[in-house]
Amino acid sequence: MKKLTVIGLLMFAVLFLYRPDVLAADKNYQTVFGTDKTAQGKFTTTKQNFTVENYWDVSNANVKLVYTITQLSEKEVSTMTLKINDVAFYSFKPDKADKGTKQIEIEIPKDKLKKGVNVLSIESFVYTDLPDGRCTIDDTPANWLQFDKTSAVNVSYSDKAFQKTIAEFGERFTGIDTVKSEQGAVAVSNKAGDAELGAALEGLSGFSAVNTLEDKNIAFGQYEEAKTRDGKNYLVLFSSYDNLPNDLKSQIKDDNKLEKQALFQVVTVGNTNTLVVTSKSNDALKKAGKLIANQNYLSQLGTNTKWLTTDEKIDTPATNVDKNTKLTTTGDKLKGIGHITQDYFISMPANRSASTGTEVSLDFRYAQNLDFEHSLVTILVNGKPIGSQKLTAKKANGDKLTFQIPSDLNVKGDFSVTVAFDLVLTNNYCGFIADSEIPWAYITPESKINLNTSEETDLLFEQYPYPFIANGDFNNAVVVVPDKLTTEDTDSLANIFNLLGRFHDGNRGDLTAVHAANWKKPKEGSNIIAVGTMNNNPVIKNANDDLYFQYNKTGDYFLSNEKISIEKNYGKQLGSVQLITSDGVPILAVTGPGAKQTELGSDLIATKANLAKIYGDGAIVDTDNTIHSYRFKKAADTQEESFGSKISNNKEVTVFGAFALLTVVILVVAVLLILRKYRRSRK
Repeated sequence: MKKLTVIGLLMFAVLFLYRPDVLAADKNYQTVFGTDKTAQGKFTTTKQNFTVENYWDVSNANVKLVYTITQLSEKEVSTMTLKINDVAFYSFKPDKADKGTKQIEIEIPKDKLKKGVNVLSIESFVYTDLPDGRCTIDDTPANWLQFDKTSAVNVSYSDKAFQKTIAEFGERFTGIDTVKSEQGAVAVSNKAGDAELGAALEGLSGFSAVNTLEDKNIAFGQYEEAKTRDGKNYLVLFSSYDNLPNDLKSQIKDDNKLEKQALFQVVTVGNTNTLVVTSKSNDALKKAGKLIANQNYLSQLGTNTKWLTTDEKIDTPATNVDKNTKLTTTGDKLKGIGHITQDYFISMPANRSASTGTEVSLDFRYAQNLDFEHSLVTILVNGKPIGSQKLTAKKANGDKLTFQIPSDLNVKGDFSVTVAFDLVLTNNYCGFIADSEIPWAYITPESKINLNTSEETDLLFEQYPYPFIANGDFNNAVVVVPDKLTTEDTDSLANIFNLLGRFHDGNRGDLTAVHAANWKKPKEGSNIIAVGTMNNNPVIKNANDDLYFQYNKTGDYFLSNEKISIEKNYGKQLGSVQLITSDGVPILAVTGPGAKQTELGSDLIATKANLAKIYGDGAIVDTDNTIHSYRFKKAADTQEESFGSKISNNKEVTVFGAFALLTVVILVVAVLLILRKYRRSRK
């Protein structure tokens, strides 16, 4: 009887205490600083961005600061103030008695967070003592504060209810938590034809274009493989209607429309939400891939299904590399004493360089309580100064400057522009001033860079992904793959097209996928990506004589060449990426003696960080990640920018030339009139 009573009480307790909402612990996303941040000077501002996704229901957030401060700091004066989106929420005085690295955790007010990118700012006053107990007058190397790279912002949240719209699916599929935890994948059927594969790869690159995690890629694989589906909350399946799995096909209604249209439909099976992209038409499937490559268009689809016709207008706007680009769309305020900076990232294709006439125009204003004899602003490109200008009391409420980027900087590909202010106060002994008196500068949205570029066409990894992507679009790209794709093959494709997506911001170009059995010969103007071995990819087999790292006759291993001697067994373990020209066609060969080695080679072009490790036009890598890269093709003669190009790109020279020409014309006309008058007078 006692046993029954005890069992009954236990069951009652379990039933009473069991609450699914309590047991379902909040998710947590951590954004680490990633790099050490050093603040130098009496007053400094250190910033760290973090993201709150739109579908998160945030319960709380906190920041963990791991920091070290100068041992000479004056405790009673030195302070740190934390702000979230420019709203202060916590201040404290660092304890210099506590030697070494310190750690503090501070809760961030939930009501001050916003959806999207949030900015955590740490404003620091660091004052130091002189030996006689007096404070220092000027900034010295002793005024320092370092935040360790392990510092982090933690956000606890739960997912809001999924409304199962296409737009929300896309938002969640590329959400930072989904990508970081590898809960999403793009898939094709193991029976996929060329059209399905091409559409899926263009869709993959479209999703990758909005993936903000540089070190994490979106998975790609065959739907039938457990690896592709297991643990995934979100799948995108590109498939012809005939190849659809039965559990998904059964949820498709009105399939007669699929003869000429493509269908997007969010389907939930178990715990997996699948965006099914299907059609009976190859043209419609290709169009579907282009829709996903237009992520702005995808975000407008607030329904569960979307029927896409082949004549629907879904093209992204044409891009122009040579353009005026705003440095900031909202304006940026800087605050501090001494040297303060604001960085801007300018995107430019890797095969283009800034040419004559590229200039930075700054529109700004600043505080009036400065020592104008010593305060100035400097513009830097990739950390190198291109010009400075003194600040003046007369122009404090509205100042402008324009500096051209010198050609000797050799700016190529993505680059940074830094606006650095040196804000010096008059008679600021010890720097003890009220917050309202701290000097500031403001960069207005009128600030811009006028970008003129010249194109470089050498096949080099320094200029990759050219020529496969040009001006943000696929450039007649053709990917040739083995007939039977292995897991390693699809992983290789994932690597290649995730990185291509990082450079891909349009859908107006052309991408085609071809299985080996369907390959004939390249069309004129094609740029080929060949993935596989010598024995399962005809492009690689036919181009073996043109490879810098060639195979032996049976394709079992790489041979030695003029750059490196390769032992036979070692040659069997290598993966390779090579940019070659064969039969007049540019080819990227991603290849190895086997599928695993091919995937090893594809890792070299999987992320921007990996791409930065190689150069030239040929690279190999072994299983220990030892990389050898070389330039085999001799450099073409460097061509000076033509005089005519320099003139057309330089506005000042153009204007001067026009005035000079006008002056010459006037002088010629005047001389002719004088001569005419003189002749008449003689008659």
